[in-house]
Amino acid sequence: MAKRTLEKLADRIIRLSPEEAQELGLIMRAKLMPEQAKQQGLLQQQQPMSPQQAAMGQRPGGQMPMPTTRDAAVRGLLR
Repeated sequence: MAKRTLEKLADRIIRLSPEEAQELGLIMRAKLMPEQAKQQGLLQQQQPMSPQQAAMGQRPGGQMPMPTTRDAAVRGLLR
């Protein structure tokens, strides 16, 4: 049932004159503006991550190289 209604609506939109199509576009943009403004506001509320937060979970001093077999043996990790 809704499919028929949508098809009829699509037919009516296709048959619009250029002036009516322009007016329809204007009306649709006006109706969408509050939603776009809300989404834009939500994006602005999200703050970028601070450097301190970005460093969480990372080793101090940057990346450590993988230990070699010799390093592991020196530390007594190998038997």
